[in-house]
Amino acid sequence: MQRNREATVGKDGRDSARITTTLSCSQKAELERIAKKEGVKAAWLVRRAVERLIEQANGGAMLPLDFGGDNAQR
Repeated sequence: MQRNREATVGKDGRDSARITTTLSCSQKAELERIAKKEGVKAAWLVRRAVERLIEQANGGAMLPLDFGGDNAQR
């Protein structure tokens, strides 16, 4: 079964929309700490977390939050 990749944001920004939210100072600090540790941008972590939430809500496959590897898009 092939995953629906329409929601994935490409490097060119196609098929994308901006959303704004507010985090607590401690949430932002923790997100930035994790991003630095994993060598990714905080925005990348948020996009992946949203993808996982949507998959879970739709009963889809729960894929690991993959930080590493040469194929990871950041």
